[in-house]
Amino acid sequence: MASNFRITAHQSKANLYLELMGEFDGSSATVLVNALKKYSSKNKNIVINTSGLYLIHPFGLGVLQKECMANKSLHGLRFIGKHGNMMEPHEGDSFWY
Repeated sequence: MASNFRITAHQSKANLYLELMGEFDGSSATVLVNALKKYSSKNKNIVINTSGLYLIHPFGLGVLQKECMANKSLHGLRFIGKHGNMMEPHEGDSFWY
């Protein structure tokens, strides 16, 4: 994992907010996916803010997209912020890495 990657979480009544910070690589994607799997069983609405990321590696993005599309419990995620549109999984996207 990129040594500067961090995830912080805060809960509101309706949503769990995750803030991503630092560099997003393949290992960071795995850490995020594991956190999402853990939180998705307890939280219906998960909002992920991507504005704190300063570098997104294509491999990390591919790992995230593949895992989110393969796991039905991760289909309702909402990505916001500077890189939200890029990171949000879309049906039919294919990533080569």
